[in-house]
Amino acid sequence: MADETSPDGKATQLFNEFNKQVYQIRVIDIASGDKSSIGSGFQVSADGYMATNFHVVSSFIHEPEKYRLEYVSHNGVTGPLEVKGVDVIHDLAVLKAKKLAANHFQFRLESIAKGDRIFSMGNPQDLGMTIIEGNYNGLVKNSRFKKILFSGSLNPGMSGGPALDINGNIIGVNVSKATRGEQLSFLVPVQYLNNLVKQVETTVTSDDSKQDKNFKKIIESTLHKDQDEFFKKISSQPFLTDSFGDLKLPTKLSPTLNCWGHSVDDEEIKYNSFHQHCKLDDQIYIDNDFYTGDFSYDYEWLTTSKLNPLQFYDALEQRYSHIKLYNSSGKKHTTAYQCKSDFVNIAESSWKISSCFRAYKSYKGLYDALLLMALVDRNDKAAILKIGAAGISKQNATLLFKKFMESIEWQH
Repeated sequence: MADETSPDGKATQLFNEFNKQVYQIRVIDIASGDKSSIGSGFQVSADGYMATNFHVVSSFIHEPEKYRLEYVSHNGVTGPLEVKGVDVIHDLAVLKAKKLAANHFQFRLESIAKGDRIFSMGNPQDLGMTIIEGNYNGLVKNSRFKKILFSGSLNPGMSGGPALDINGNIIGVNVSKATRGEQLSFLVPVQYLNNLVKQVETTVTSDDSKQDKNFKKIIESTLHKDQDEFFKKISSQPFLTDSFGDLKLPTKLSPTLNCWGHSVDDEEIKYNSFHQHCKLDDQIYIDNDFYTGDFSYDYEWLTTSKLNPLQFYDALEQRYSHIKLYNSSGKKHTTAYQCKSDFVNIAESSWKISSCFRAYKSYKGLYDALLLMALVDRNDKAAILKIGAAGISKQNATLLFKKFMESIEWQH
C-alpha cells in the first residue's frame, strides 16, 4: 500500500480528505425531469456557498423558467441550488446550498512555484468523482484573460471543480481542456474566485428573487466594462506600423494577439499572395451557442504578372469577404448585420470599404463590428485588410476603425 505522503499516495490522501467537499452540479430540465447538463463544484464557506464555472449554470441563468439547479454529494444526496453571483469574464459562478456540513476549502492566495504539483478534482462524464495530478505551469503567456496552464487532462464534467495545491488549498478552478494538447488544461486563478465570493458576501439581500432577475444586467455591465478597458487601451496609444508588401500597416495592436503567417504561390490562380492572421486565443462564454470577446485582423498582399487588370480585379472580388468572428451566434442572440460600402481615398490610393455592425439582442449597446478594405487602383498589386471585434460598443469600434485606416501608409 502506498504511503499517503509519497508521490504515489498524495492524491489518495487529498481525495480521501476533501472529496466530501466536492459536488456534481446538475442543470435539470423541468419538463422532463432529467439532467440537461452537468459540471462540478466545491464548497467555499461554512454556510453553504459553492463555486463552479459560469458555463456550467449558464442555461439556467438565461432560461430560469425552463431549468432548475441541483447538487449531488459524494454519497448521492441531492439538494437545490441558487445562483448568487457570476463573473462571466473569468467563467465563474457562486451558488448557495442549504444544510451542508461546515467543512469547506481554503484559498491559497499567495504565489505558487512553476513546476509544483497540483491536483484537480471533478466528476468526468458522470462517471464518479476523480482526482488528477499535474503540474503548475504558470499563467498562459499573453492571454487577455489570465488563466493557469495545468499539465493534466480535464474532461467534460470536471468543469467547475477545484484545483488544489499539495496541502489541499484552492489555487484555481477547472475551466476547460486545451485544444492543442491532450495533457494541457486551463484553470481560473483563485484570486478571481476570491473576489467574486467577497462580492457576493457583501451584497447578499433578503430578496433573492430580485437578485436572480439582475444577472443579465450584471453580465451586460461586466461585458461593457471589459470591452471599454480593452479597446480604449488599444485606441489611446499610437499604432505601431510595419512593412507589409508595399504598405506600412498597423501591427501589434495588442500583446494578447497571436499572429501567424503563410504564403500562396499557385500557378493555377496566376497570382501570388502572402498573409498575416492575428487573433485572440480567448473568448467569453455567454451561452452554449454564443461566445463573444473575439478580436482579430487579417492582411493579404497580392501581386500578379499574368492577369490583366479586369482579371485581377475579379480575383480581388472573389476574395473580398469579411473576417469570420469566433462563434458569435446568429438570429437567437444578434440582429442581422447592417453594412455600408463606399470607395474612399486613403494614403493617396483608392480603397473599397465595407463596415458592418450587428447588435446583441439581450445586451444593449454591444455589437459585433467588421471592417473590410481592398486596395483597388493598382493593376498588378493589391491588399485586402480585414478586422473584426465581437462584443464592442459602436463608439469604440468606430474609433478603432478610423484610427486603423489613418495608420495605413505607402512605404517610401
